[in-house]
Amino acid sequence: MAVLMTDRVMVSEPPELVDELSQKGLGERQGTTLLLAPEEALYLKEKRKEFNIENSKGKSQGYDDLLKTFMKTDKNFGNKYIVFRDLKDRGFVAKTGFKYGSDYRIYSRGDKPGKGHAIWLVQVRPEESKCDFSLVSRSVRLAQNVRKKMIYALLDKEGDISYYKFEWFKP
Repeated sequence: MAVLMTDRVMVSEPPELVDELSQKGLGERQGTTLLLAPEEALYLKEKRKEFNIENSKGKSQGYDDLLKTFMKTDKNFGNKYIVFRDLKDRGFVAKTGFKYGSDYRIYSRGDKPGKGHAIWLVQVRPEESKCDFSLVSRSVRLAQNVRKKMIYALLDKEGDISYYKFEWFKP
């Protein structure tokens, strides 16, 4: 059973589902429960139609209900989810990059959080957004300091993604 919290989805049963999702690098284990980030919950709802998520009143939430709920707290959630889904579909493990000032941290295919190290930090932006090079410079420098590469994912109006990798180097 999965319950929509304020900014997470808590999966508590069946225990086999909690174990399976955790082994796939989804969520954050909290004893016998698993806390899913909004992107992870929406991804599971999209890929597993039978994955049931209820709100606090016990009402089942569909894909559109969840999307609307998550977009209330994060205006860029729709764009971020498109990038998250693309990375997951390519076999990467994507986790929040909040600690690093980015949208996501990405692990190599097959690596799991806690077992391996993230290789990239990803920042999601709409293609038409203005580029502040001092912000890009700071994010690249931060990524370098934590031994990661910085990637900017730009989305066009059709939902196509262009990935740009930035690296700091000393001439």
